[in-house]
Amino acid sequence: MATGAAVWYDQLTADESAQLARGAGVTAQPRPDVLVVGGGIAGVATAAAWHRAGAGSVLLIEAGRLGSGATGGAAGLLLPEAHAGSDPEPFVALGRSSLELWKELEQTLPGGVGLIELDWIGPRPDPGGSGGVPVRQARVNPLRALARLAAAVPSIATGTAATSVTVKGSRVVTVSTAAGDIHPGAVVFATGMPPLLDGLAADLPASRIKGHLLVTEPSPVRLAGSVAPVATQLEDGGLLAGGTLDIGDQSPGVRPEVIDSILADLYARLPQVTGLRAAYQWCCFRPWHPDGYPVIDRVAGLDNAWLTCGHYRTGILMAPVTAQMITRWITASKPPPEAAHWSSTRFA
Repeated sequence: MATGAAVWYDQLTADESAQLARGAGVTAQPRPDVLVVGGGIAGVATAAAWHRAGAGSVLLIEAGRLGSGATGGAAGLLLPEAHAGSDPEPFVALGRSSLELWKELEQTLPGGVGLIELDWIGPRPDPGGSGGVPVRQARVNPLRALARLAAAVPSIATGTAATSVTVKGSRVVTVSTAAGDIHPGAVVFATGMPPLLDGLAADLPASRIKGHLLVTEPSPVRLAGSVAPVATQLEDGGLLAGGTLDIGDQSPGVRPEVIDSILADLYARLPQVTGLRAAYQWCCFRPWHPDGYPVIDRVAGLDNAWLTCGHYRTGILMAPVTAQMITRWITASKPPPEAAHWSSTRFA
């Protein structure tokens, strides 16, 4: 969930905004080959990947509007190299693979996904290094990317909340929704947090971590790219800053003192922008597992149900590779090798 005025909405075209509310309250396919529950970036990317693979019919349902959760409040930065040296190598490798898939989508999806390549300038990954290392990375407006992907999915129903599931043997046979029952061949729960539905046993340790972001007025200072941990410059010259970790704060609103602290830090690092005001300020809640890494797995005990959750601060980056992994898993009836690192069994 995102609260406050995120900059991304004002950058959308009318057609892109309309995509976020597609098929309100309507479920056109009662028996899809794959049902995707959740209309954030992971869910939409999964539905799009399944359709583009020509693997069968797909229906995506979302309780609200597309991107109304953490996706709409994300920074949209695609920076796998920011994790080199601090996160496990399989995680860094997954991020690098996903960035390449984002670039592929930009080239192959009609209209692209709005990918903007940029230099990331951060600390050297080797312990003895110092200074900055420009590395070619990228960013997206997360809602534009989601809308462009959604346009490639034939069947989407927003305003359609899943309420319960019926399991027979080791299979989900029915997903009940506010708009009627759906009988899928397979189901993917891409709900950010682990799904909480009657009849579904997917009990995983998870919580939400709040974070604040802002975008300033257009800045007279031009940054070379995304400068960690300072800011990233947007098209109009505004500086995107923040991404705080507000541990223990579950209040829904933007806290002015946190915004002030982000601005104070920005002024300290870039004295030339002192006095620049926040044109946009917002907060969002990121889904988090205790080790900080996602779950991409089949639901325990079920043969035809998968889940992806807990992507924390890398949900936008990891969306295409997550979608590809799940699509490969369903079509091949066996997990791809890289999935072993993100199994839910690590919390057993």
